[in-house]
Amino acid sequence: MTLVITTCTNRKRQSVSGELRICTLPSAHLAELAAEWGDRLSSAEVRFPAHEIYGGRGFQEARSVARELNAQLLVVSAGLGLIDASSEVPPYACTILTDVPDSVASRVDGAFSSSRWWASLVGASPFSVDFRELANRQDGMILCALSDAYLEMIADDLLALPEVTRARLRLFTRAPIERVANALRQFVMPYDDRLNGPDSSISGTLSDFAGRALRHFASEILVGDDRRSLVEHAALVTAALAGWRLPEKAVRIRLEDREILELMRAHWRGRGGIPLRRLRDEFNVACEQGRYARLATVIRSEQV
Repeated sequence: MTLVITTCTNRKRQSVSGELRICTLPSAHLAELAAEWGDRLSSAEVRFPAHEIYGGRGFQEARSVARELNAQLLVVSAGLGLIDASSEVPPYACTILTDVPDSVASRVDGAFSSSRWWASLVGASPFSVDFRELANRQDGMILCALSDAYLEMIADDLLALPEVTRARLRLFTRAPIERVANALRQFVMPYDDRLNGPDSSISGTLSDFAGRALRHFASEILVGDDRRSLVEHAALVTAALAGWRLPEKAVRIRLEDREILELMRAHWRGRGGIPLRRLRDEFNVACEQGRYARLATVIRSEQV
């Protein structure tokens, strides 16, 4: 059995109740906050299979890969812990990203670190599974497609795996290598911006990079009952990308928040608003995904 592990998404397909928005919790020390959040999760009556809650291409790529490999799909969630994608869980709003709505950091009194939040969360959440136990009781690949923030959050869990288990780990991320823990860097498959170049058939956005890299690895590198080593897999990825060109670097305009808000309001259309891709490609505006989400929330609040 192979494990496919992916990051949760801010985009939810089911509506979130007020009780399960982290911003509605009173500020508290980290452990107390996790305990209160765990109590709210336990009390939630409305639940759906996790795979029906998360949206976005990155998640769908991971789900598709898991189906094709007959693998167990797990989700690293800042609000639920490590969950099986088939488990019934409540929709929620909680993220370790900062300066966005429902950021855990905004509710923590004192010092905050994502790894400390994770350690408290997996103990408090009624839905979180034991990663070490799952990894140790099967002998297939452990394929992790993770954003840089979420890879940092669970790094201690990955490092705590026995060496023989960790040898089966393959990481897919766009995190700068210097942000990855030293002992985990060897497990990062060498995908880079050529995945978005003119020779790639699987181009996309930075937010779904990890899922797309996982897709390429599963489709073009893995073979049935693959027992090849970490070094062999890395070499195969390098060879596969050897003839690919990097994308042309787009030089976009940097605007103040008020200017981007004015542009978004002018082109906002119904529930869909204005996609970030259109903001970048059509209007040539430099805007990170977290910043876009924050500004989109401002406009939605104006329409209530």
